[in-house]
Amino acid sequence: MEAIGNNRYLTANVFRDLLMIHIREYNVENGKSYPTKKGVVFNKTRWATFMSHLDDIKRCVDLLKWNEPVDYYQHIGGRYYVSMSKDVRCVHIRRYFMPLNSSKEHPTRSGIALRLDEWDTLMTKIPQLVECLPELKDAKPCDFTLDHANQEGYLRCTECNPFGVGHITDLNK
Repeated sequence: MEAIGNNRYLTANVFRDLLMIHIREYNVENGKSYPTKKGVVFNKTRWATFMSHLDDIKRCVDLLKWNEPVDYYQHIGGRYYVSMSKDVRCVHIRRYFMPLNSSKEHPTRSGIALRLDEWDTLMTKIPQLVECLPELKDAKPCDFTLDHANQEGYLRCTECNPFGVGHITDLNK
């Protein structure tokens, strides 16, 4: 459990024999810390996908710091996306949903908005996490697996297509 600021932590635990990585806000009551709903959870595959986009995310964070225009929106697996815009100086990692009769995902309240200083602290804590959990070094995004060897496998992947194939308009995304 590594603090990243404002009662927010980078943590890891095992749940049902699966390693899970959390970026989560905690409340302190009676001297004990309790996790809140405010946060995100990554399995190893989603974590690897998130890490594969880290250079682009960092580049956009730098643009935010320089008050440059930013419009970033990236799917990182399952129903989770990372987004940033010039109007809000935060990195949003949020769960999305698909409204009925819609072709565009919409954010839910489930997730976390990291302030830029929290993001910077998170970047210093990730190498420590990987050092403690060497299996994260070998984690691969799902599109590196044999399940994605053909288009049908990709289309059936719930990490890549969490809302089903009906909303896909561009397979080159």
